[in-house]
Amino acid sequence: MMQKRHKTRIRVVYSGRVQGVGFRWQVNQVSVGFAVTGFVRNLEDGTVELWVEGDLGEARGMVDAVEKKLKDYWVSKVEDERDGDPHYAVFSIDGS
Repeated sequence: MMQKRHKTRIRVVYSGRVQGVGFRWQVNQVSVGFAVTGFVRNLEDGTVELWVEGDLGEARGMVDAVEKKLKDYWVSKVEDERDGDPHYAVFSIDGS
């Protein structure tokens, strides 16, 4: 019998030097290596919001990869993780 895969949605808001430095573009490049959907976008307060959805291992792996690759840009984060099916069909910049 096939086991149902655990689906998750992870939202992370990064603070630091995260706008005007190619942060969103680099996050989008990282997403290519993972089977995830979601988006990354700038927020008006100078932070960057990342939504990653998919199987728990893939979603967590992408967040970890983003944080490792961009460690010199972000200084703090607020993270929320919830069970649930994906709401987006692809991964994109700005959620469009």
